[in-house]
Amino acid sequence: MKSIDVKWMTLVPACYLVAATLSTAFAADAKPVDFVTEIKPVFTERCIKCHGPDKQKGQFRVDRLAALLRGGNSGEPAVLPGDATGSFLVKLIRHEEEELEMPPKGDPLTAQQIARISQWIAEGAKTPDSYGPAEGVVELTHWSFLPVNPPAKNSTLDGFVRDKLKASGLKLSQTASRRTLIRRLHLVMLGLPPTPKEVSAFESDKRSDAWERLVDKILARPQYGERWASHWLDLARFGETHGFEINRERPHAWLYRDWVIRSFNEDKPYNEFVREQIAGDALDVPIGTGFLVAGPVDQVKGKDPKLNVIQRMNELDDIINTTGTAFLGLTTGCARCHNHKFDPISQKDYYAMQAVFAGVQHGNRTLPLSKSTKSKIAELTEQIRSLTAQLERFTPDARRRTPPATLGKTLRPAVSTRHNIETFEPVQVKYVRFTIEASYRAQACIDELEVFSGEQNVALALVGGKATSSGDFVHPLHKLEQINDGEYGNERSWIAANNTGWVQIELPELTTIERIEWGRDRTGKWDDRLAVGYRIEGAKEPGTWQLLASSADRERRASGSSKKREPQYDFVGHPQEEKGAEWLEQLTLARGRKYQLESSTMAYVGKFGQPGPTHRLYRGEPEAKRERVGPGGISALTSLELPLDSPEQDRRLAFANWVSHDKNPLTARVIVNRLWQFHFGTGIVDTPSDLGRNGTPPSHPQLLDWLAHELVSNKWSLKHIHRQLLLSDTWQQDSRSRRAGMRVDAASRLLWRFPPRRLEAEGIRDSILAASGVLDARAGGPGFSAFKVEKENVRHYHAKDSYGPDDWRRMIYMTKVRQERDSVFGTFDCPDASQTVATRSRSTTPLQAMGLFNSTFVIQQAHLLSKRLQAETTTRPAQVDRAWHLCFQRAPDRDEAADAVAFIKEKGLNEFCRAVLNANEFVFIP
Repeated sequence: MKSIDVKWMTLVPACYLVAATLSTAFAADAKPVDFVTEIKPVFTERCIKCHGPDKQKGQFRVDRLAALLRGGNSGEPAVLPGDATGSFLVKLIRHEEEELEMPPKGDPLTAQQIARISQWIAEGAKTPDSYGPAEGVVELTHWSFLPVNPPAKNSTLDGFVRDKLKASGLKLSQTASRRTLIRRLHLVMLGLPPTPKEVSAFESDKRSDAWERLVDKILARPQYGERWASHWLDLARFGETHGFEINRERPHAWLYRDWVIRSFNEDKPYNEFVREQIAGDALDVPIGTGFLVAGPVDQVKGKDPKLNVIQRMNELDDIINTTGTAFLGLTTGCARCHNHKFDPISQKDYYAMQAVFAGVQHGNRTLPLSKSTKSKIAELTEQIRSLTAQLERFTPDARRRTPPATLGKTLRPAVSTRHNIETFEPVQVKYVRFTIEASYRAQACIDELEVFSGEQNVALALVGGKATSSGDFVHPLHKLEQINDGEYGNERSWIAANNTGWVQIELPELTTIERIEWGRDRTGKWDDRLAVGYRIEGAKEPGTWQLLASSADRERRASGSSKKREPQYDFVGHPQEEKGAEWLEQLTLARGRKYQLESSTMAYVGKFGQPGPTHRLYRGEPEAKRERVGPGGISALTSLELPLDSPEQDRRLAFANWVSHDKNPLTARVIVNRLWQFHFGTGIVDTPSDLGRNGTPPSHPQLLDWLAHELVSNKWSLKHIHRQLLLSDTWQQDSRSRRAGMRVDAASRLLWRFPPRRLEAEGIRDSILAASGVLDARAGGPGFSAFKVEKENVRHYHAKDSYGPDDWRRMIYMTKVRQERDSVFGTFDCPDASQTVATRSRSTTPLQAMGLFNSTFVIQQAHLLSKRLQAETTTRPAQVDRAWHLCFQRAPDRDEAADAVAFIKEKGLNEFCRAVLNANEFVFIP
C-alpha cells in the first residue's frame, strides 16, 4: 500500500481517508473475494456467537442475507451492496461508531480481514443459497399478531372461566345478592350509586329476566357514556391546558370530550370510533381528530431552529405512540431511535407512521354550523346592518356633508385605545396594510385588525385571512396569529417589533371593503402601546398601495397616562352623540355575539397541511437524516401502498382503515381486553397497552379471542360486549373471600370470585354528590374549574377553598388541567394527562384518608347530606337508616344502628355524615 502524505492527511475528512484506504487495498489485491473461504470463517469465529441462530444481540445476525442487509436495532442497513464505506457493518468493525465497536471483546479484526469484508461488500455482497433470500419474511409467531381464532361451537364466556378454575381445583362463587348486584352494576357502568328506590324496585322484581331488563336499562342511561368516556380520555391523554412551561388554557378542547361521551352513548361501532379519531375530517366527523392533538404541546418556541425541530419531533412522537398504544396495544414509540427490540416494528416503520401524521398540527379548527345557529346569525346580521345604517351619519363622510354649524369640529377625535372605526368609499383589495408611524408608550399593540365587506369580517383567519408583518415583538403572550383570530384583549394581541412597522392581512380573494376597525385593548384594561400615528392602505397587488385612512384627520392625543374610561366611538360634535354611542354599543355587542356564534363550533381538533419529505433519522437525531420514507404502517402487518407524496388526508385515512379493519389481529383484542379490565379491575392481558412480546401473556387466551370474535361479528358494538360480561355468571358472582381461592389465586386472576376494588376518583366524588342530593346532572358544554387561576404569561393554578353549585357537576366535566391535580380527589391516582394511561394505579396513602376526611369539599357535602336527612326524616334512627340506604344501599344491622345513634348524640349529625362518606363500604365496588 502506498504511503499517504501526512500533511495532506490532516486536511482531508476521515470518510475520504477510509475510501482512499479501501480503494488502495482493493487495487493491491484485485482477486475477487470468496465469501465461503474468506468471509464466512470470520463471521463464524468472531460474530456468530452473539449474532447467530441461538442469540441475536441487537436483533442482528450474520448468518442470513436478509438480516445482513436489514441490520439490527440501530435501524441502519448493515450491508449496502456496492457501497462499503456507507455500510454500517464496516463502520462497526473499523470502530467508527462510539460504544458499538465490533467485536466488543478480544482483539479487533485485522486490517486484512476488514479490507476483504469491505471488498466483498463493494463487489455486491453475494452469499450462497444457504443464507436465504435478500428479502426476509418476518415470522409473526407471537399470539397477538396471529389471526383471531374463531370460537368452537357452543363455547361461552363462563365455560372458558370454569375450565381454568377446574384445572386449578376451584369453582365459581355463588351468585351475589340483588342489592350487591345493583350497586355493583351502577358503580361499574355509571360511576354512581343506585337510589334506594331503584334498589327496592329491583329486589322486588320477581320476573325471570329482571337482571337482563336492568342491564339494558343501565346501558341506555346517558350516565353510561360519561362513565366510560373517562376511561377513554385517560388513554387519549386528554387535557384542557397545553402543559409544559406556561400551561395555558385550551378553551375549545371540551368538544372532543363531549363527542367521546356521545359516541359511547350512541354505541357507535368501535371500528368507526377508531377511524373518526384518526381521519374524522375525511369522514364528515371533524371533531374526532381531537384525539390526535389531545396531548400536551410546548407553546414556547425559541429562536434556535434545531430546538424547534426537536419540539416538532416530540409532538409527532406523542401522536404516533398514543395511536399505537391506544388502538393497537403496541409500544410503537420505542422505534423512534432504533428497531423495536421485541416487536416487528422497524425504525423505518416508525418514520413511515411519522409520514402519516406529519401534516397534523396542534390548534383549533372550525366545525360546520347547525341550522339553529345559522338562523341566529342571520338575525344578528340584519340587526348589524340596521345599526350600521343608523350610524352612517357619524362617519367622516357624513360629517363632511353636514353643515359646519352642526359639526363644530372638522377633525376626528384622538385615537382610542379601545375601539377605532375607519370608513371609506368601497374599494376592491386583496391586501390591507396597517403601518405604524408613531407609537405611545413603547411598541404599538393591536388586539384585532378587522376588515369589513358588508357585515363580514373578511380578515379572520378562520375565513382564510393570512397575517404577515415587518417584525413581531417576541413574547409568548403576543403573537402575530392573534391579529385576526377574532378575539379581543391584551392576551389575544400582537405587538410590533419596533416603534414603527407594519402588519398586513392578505384576504383569500379580491374583495370589496368599506370599513376597518381596530383597537389596542377592547376590554379597556390597558392604555399603553398605542399607535397614535398610522396609515391604512389597500392594494390589489403588493406594492400598488392606495391610502384608505390615517391618523392625519384625528385630533392629537393628550400627553400623559389616562386611566379613565375612553369613548368607544369615534365621532364628536353631533347633537345626537349620546344616541350614537348607544347604537354603537349595541352594534359592538351584536358583532361580538355574532362572532361567538360563528366561532362556537371552533374546536381543538388539530389543523392539517401537506407535509414535506420524511426521512429516517439515525438514532432519532434530526440532523442525521438517512433515506426518505413514504407514509405507511407496520410493514410486518400491512402495506398501505401509498406513494411518497400522497395527499395528507389520504395518508391518515388509509392508516385508519387498516387499524379498524376486521382482519387486523390487534384492534379487537385490545379493546375487548380493556373492557374486561374496567369490569373486573385487571385485563385478561394485564399489560393492556402492550400486547407485544414484552407484555404479559393472556390469562385466558381462548376467552380473549372469543370476545374479539363476538365484537367483530356484532358490528363492533361495545354495548354487546358489555351485555355479554354483565349477563355472565362470572360477573354476577359474590366477591367474598374463600380460603381455598386465596390459597391458590390470591389476586383472583382466575376469577373464582368477583374481585372487589376501590372506586376511581371520579366515582368517589360523584357518589358523594349523589348521596348529598346536590349532584348537577347537566351534560356537556364547558366544564367547571377546581382552581383559581393567575392569568399571567405562565399560568398558576391554586386549589379552590370554597365550592358552590357550579362545582357540583360530575367530575368528567371538571376542566382537566395538566400538571395539576384536584386537591382532594387528585390524590386518588388521577393521571395528569401528560401521557396515555392504560391502567390507573390503586395506591393507599395517608394523604387520601386525610384529604377525604378534612377537605372543605367533603365537610361541605357532609353538611348538605345532614340537611337532606333532616328534611326527609324526623328521628335519629330514621336518619341513620336513610343514610345507610343512600350511601350503602342497605339497611344497617342492629349494632350499626345503635352505634350510629349514639355517635350522633355525642358528635352531631354533621360529623356522622362526614364519617359515613369516609367509610370503606362507600368507596368500594362490592
